[in-house]
Amino acid sequence: MRGRIVKALSGFYYTKSEDGLIYSCRARGKFRKDDLHPLVGDVCDFDITDEKDLEGSITSICPRTSELSRPPVANLDQAVVVFAVKSPDPSIYLLSKYLVMLEKRGIDAIVVFQKSDLDEDDACRDLAAVFESAGYRVCVISALVGSGLDELRDLLRGHVSTVAGPSGAGKSTLINALCGRDIAATGSVSEKTGRGKQTTRHTELIEIEKDTFLFDTPGFSAVDIGDVKPEELGGLFPEFSDVGDCYFRGCSHRSEPGCAVKDALDRGVIHPARYEAYTMIYDELLKKH
Repeated sequence: MRGRIVKALSGFYYTKSEDGLIYSCRARGKFRKDDLHPLVGDVCDFDITDEKDLEGSITSICPRTSELSRPPVANLDQAVVVFAVKSPDPSIYLLSKYLVMLEKRGIDAIVVFQKSDLDEDDACRDLAAVFESAGYRVCVISALVGSGLDELRDLLRGHVSTVAGPSGAGKSTLINALCGRDIAATGSVSEKTGRGKQTTRHTELIEIEKDTFLFDTPGFSAVDIGDVKPEELGGLFPEFSDVGDCYFRGCSHRSEPGCAVKDALDRGVIHPARYEAYTMIYDELLKKH
């Protein structure tokens, strides 16, 4: 039988077969021997060991098109990066770090600004402009009242997507709204810290419509870009590559003369908030390497 792993929990891999049934499967010992771990999102072959109780044993994993280690998921082709417009307040620096992480891994990103119903000073428009100018697809939504969801559904259709973003941004509320039912647990934002609590406890792949899947994952509120070197950071800001070549090869886009990025910044081609985020991340990476 062939299927796709849709949930991993306590050593069981819940695998949805091509006929729509979900089997609770164990992975054969050879996977541990080969240091290969099945991931949610994997397409796999499995043997049925108990037809009545829908139990099985995974025999092989099909080649993966993509993979993340944190969270451990496979075969995604885009990520929805969710930040709240307010409560908690968004950080362009932190959002840019998420995008750098995804650019490094070759995963397309959709930027979503959630909780637009709280936007009393039209901050959404300014935030959207920052990332649209960088070439990203941007949606402004309110999962609570349902505005903007149709546009996002169109972008998700036919894809396997994951949802990323800081705790409290409304990721679980968004997943529930897209699915039309309560699947993901939701939490509140602490008034004291301004941060949300992690509500997702295990990774699950949810089919929101035919051939359209969405990962609900714990642990995607943290950003790890430790594998990015300072000298490659500029290449992970898409808008930097569109402004031409700098005079010096390996330009850091900080203080060198003849810098095409600084020139584009002065001409208003690159948004100042994105350039500021670049310099902050660059300095952070310099300390690590």
